[in-house]
Amino acid sequence: MTKHLSIFLGDLTHETIGIATELIPLNIGYVAAYLKAQFKDRVDVRLFKYVPDLEQAIDAEPPDLLALSNYPWNDGLGTAMFERLHKRRPEALRIKGGPNFPHGVGDQEVYLSQRRLIDSYMHLDGEVPTKNFVDFVFSVGELADVRSAMLDQTIKGCVHFGGDGGLLSDPEPIRLKDLDEIPSPYLTGLLDPFFDGKLTPIMQTNRGCPFKCTFCSDGTDLVNKVTQFSLDRVKAEINYIAERVPKNVTSLFMSDLNFGMLKRDGEICEEFARVRSKYGYPSDINQSTGKNSKDRIIRNVETLSGAIMLSMAVQSLTPEVLKNIKRDNIKISDYLELAPSIREANLPVFTEIILGLPGETKETHIESLRVLLNMGIDFVTPYSLLLVNGSEMATPAERSKWGFVTKFRVIPLDFTRFDDGQTVVETEEVVIETNTMSFSDYVECRKIALMITLINNRGFKALLFFMIQNGLMVTDLLIGVVAKMDALAPSENGAKGLLQDFERETVDELWDSPEELNAFFAREENFQGLVEGRYGANLINTYRARFFAHCMEEIADHAFDVAREMFGEQKSELLPMLNQIENYCRARTFDLFGENRLDECPEVTVDYDISSWVADKKQRPIDAFAFAAPRTARFKLTSEQYSLVEDGLNRYGHSDIGRGKLLTRLNPDALWREPNVGAA
Repeated sequence: MTKHLSIFLGDLTHETIGIATELIPLNIGYVAAYLKAQFKDRVDVRLFKYVPDLEQAIDAEPPDLLALSNYPWNDGLGTAMFERLHKRRPEALRIKGGPNFPHGVGDQEVYLSQRRLIDSYMHLDGEVPTKNFVDFVFSVGELADVRSAMLDQTIKGCVHFGGDGGLLSDPEPIRLKDLDEIPSPYLTGLLDPFFDGKLTPIMQTNRGCPFKCTFCSDGTDLVNKVTQFSLDRVKAEINYIAERVPKNVTSLFMSDLNFGMLKRDGEICEEFARVRSKYGYPSDINQSTGKNSKDRIIRNVETLSGAIMLSMAVQSLTPEVLKNIKRDNIKISDYLELAPSIREANLPVFTEIILGLPGETKETHIESLRVLLNMGIDFVTPYSLLLVNGSEMATPAERSKWGFVTKFRVIPLDFTRFDDGQTVVETEEVVIETNTMSFSDYVECRKIALMITLINNRGFKALLFFMIQNGLMVTDLLIGVVAKMDALAPSENGAKGLLQDFERETVDELWDSPEELNAFFAREENFQGLVEGRYGANLINTYRARFFAHCMEEIADHAFDVAREMFGEQKSELLPMLNQIENYCRARTFDLFGENRLDECPEVTVDYDISSWVADKKQRPIDAFAFAAPRTARFKLTSEQYSLVEDGLNRYGHSDIGRGKLLTRLNPDALWREPNVGAA
């Protein structure tokens, strides 16, 4: 009779090139805390983030139950660990839970039939289904009898095959109304071992999403209702984390899907601000702010003085496209109408836009970019459309309706080769063609996306602001730079060579199937190409890092050449001012990653207080900021800026791939030089 269970819970990450998913495992922490509260001493629960730790534990003392989180970035790792446990102790049970699971019964059957080592899947929120599964194990009595008992038994919240080969499941989602029934894995000390200087804390203040976006696994009625952890608990967790986080970890992630949109989020932001003042942590908070109630979000985000960027995740500005993806209930007009308030609050703003959405064309995609960029948004991030398990868009009906042509590519950094030669390479499915967008359009838009990351940043903000103030389109500049570089003679070096390589890899990274991809990288020499960055990198991030590290001067050459052509055709009298802005931008973007970047400080002569002009809430013209006499500006990095970048490089690697990941995690103020303007 089974009276006690040993349970291993894993939220695994690949570590071949640094830590691919560097978040503290809050997800399995919730499950562990709930199981311990429900079963007390009847369960012994251990948490795992790193594969070697789990391998060693399985070999030394295999558990009764191995439960793993399941995301696209660790699906294959889960299979490998199940295989290892099966060889070591076949009667041990193996379950998974997480968003990487279809909602339709037919798709669930296909998914589980391809992963036969999964005994049962915990659908949606994992705490109660896992508790129910453990209850069932105890009720059977003997561990070796559990699988046969499951063949004719449903377990609430769980999905598994029955004796007739069909699925047994209870379709109703099990979501706790009072989230405080789950003890805090932070406040109970369960997550203390993961404050190791390598992992970044992550918090959750609520669950659920009221929106129904078809490209998202959370855009389902099953998780439509928003539930909350208590405010006192959230505040206590903020303080607990700040008191324990190592000095080299400066960021915090929020897993809320619409942070800042609820009334109480103002109090949470105030607590973050108080803690930042006391501990200096977090320097930045990575999150997705809400999609409506932007006036409230602005007030909340303003409290944190730049630690949070305002999210304007529009995905598209094309009305028909928004209708197609069931996003037309989100008030896009709020974004546009609140632009003056955003400037007044001096808030950093980022927006996301997705290439390849149903009904989108190359022209409408660029038109959305045109509007967003000329709003002066700090960060405009174009993504490729991915089809993910659990989303409506990934269903057969939607695929057929919109004429999706898809390919598969490596998820960056998510690959491992074990000592026995087995390889695990995680994949994602990307839409590269639709019935309104060709593959060549996809490639061209990807090149524009790269150019956005190179030029639409604080290093070149003065140039873009000057264009916007004078009625010129930023997209015309970006497209012009791409065209200018395309027209150059082929080259293996410099900016032209990097753009050629980016375009080639944009095509070469795509595979017809995960099986074909995995067969290729199963060969040792090809897997080594992943390790060396010749394959499988996030191309936008990696090439942005390559340009920043090696070709920033050339990017400035091309950008200002195109800008001079644009101003020369329409506003030639402004060219002297443009020359001043060019010198300023070149100095701000000088030597971003060099070893001597702290000591080498360029100096330029300026006739205008350009920094004050760019930050001016009234958006007055540049000549309102003219100095009485020319001044010398010295552009330097602070020791704090240097340390933030250096600490990040030490975590992620001093390579183009490491720099690429750093750029997605770094507070952007840490990268760019600031001018120290001398007296007249």
